[in-house]
Amino acid sequence: MNPIEYRKAARFQDLEDGKSVEVEVGPLSLLLHRRGELIFATGIYCPHADVILDPRNCFGDEIVCKAHGYRSNIRTGECLNDPDIRLPTYPVLIEAGEVWVKLH
Repeated sequence: MNPIEYRKAARFQDLEDGKSVEVEVGPLSLLLHRRGELIFATGIYCPHADVILDPRNCFGDEIVCKAHGYRSNIRTGECLNDPDIRLPTYPVLIEAGEVWVKLH
């Protein structure tokens, strides 16, 4: 892992399975989503209208924007309401109990 490319985002044990949380990673606010032994990192803004996404509105692999109901897949970034827009996603590494996110 190149520490310049990846930034520490959280400790794995601090992330509750099935839940999503907002974190600060370097200059960005991101959402981390734990699903079993996997962690997914996404942007915090709805790709439709730049509304801040509420991590409590994440159900399974979908996060729903409270403003207009747009749904995005947290694994792929695919917007389920409009295939022309995407929720930003970020590569994640889990190493020695730490969650690292690669910022673009």
